Amino acid sequence: MKALKLVLVSGTFVMAALFLSACNKNEPTMPLTLSQSGSIMLKAESKTTSGTIPVIGGDLALSVFDVNLAKIQIQENSGFDVEQEGENNDGGTNDNEAETDEELEESDASDITLNGPFSLNIASGFVEIGSFDVYPGTFKKVDVTFSISSEQPYNGNSIVMNGEFTDEAGTTTPVILNSKFDKSFETLLSGNGITVTANTTVPVTIIFDFNKIFSNLNFSSATVTNGTLLIDDSHNTQLLTTFEKNLNNSVEFEED
Repeated sequence: MKALKLVLVSGTFVMAALFLSACNKNEPTMPLTLSQSGSIMLKAESKTTSGTIPVIGGDLALSVFDVNLAKIQIQENSGFDVEQEGENNDGGTNDNEAETDEELEESDASDITLNGPFSLNIASGFVEIGSFDVYPGTFKKVDVTFSISSEQPYNGNSIVMNGEFTDEAGTTTPVILNSKFDKSFETLLSGNGITVTANTTVPVTIIFDFNKIFSNLNFSSATVTNGTLLIDDSHNTQLLTTFEKNLNNSVEFEED
């Protein structure tokens, strides 16, 4: 009789253990969150191989090159399944709701998202954008989004350029370019990307390569209106199309 009671008691404990184990399997796991943070110091600058920019038919000298960016998204690729802490995260939850792999992918929780607008005049030199707290990781890709602005100096454009074109005969003509480019494109960080570790600051530069941006622009056949070479959606539209097409392969990110 005692043996029967012992078997019954043992069976009860086994059933209870199995029940608790099943319950634990159904409980969602909390996402891993890094408590220590690093930071990136972001700036933008232009690059040319000489003081002026070579174009078909002569040379171009810039006095203004204003760019309006709506968002900069730096994509994490270290393999960490973590959520960005602070104001620069891009989604993810911190409650007890379990997330599937697809939901984590859609939330882009690992990315650094810097919301603008960022207005940059990079005609001569560089512009400091700011310092941003991020979680440690390795970052290899960047998405850049251009945005139209109604504010000065854009007035309904996303890129505004002023300069002078000097043809091969030495004649100089003012140039004004207005672009409504409002697309996003992805670019790779140079080398093996950048690695941010805890309690460190990594300087990162957005480089606009003017030689590439103005590559294959034929100024020799451009129409001049009232003494000015206008490039917009109503004047010299082929030059504008080539300019906007070149943007995708002319913006680089690199660690200083």
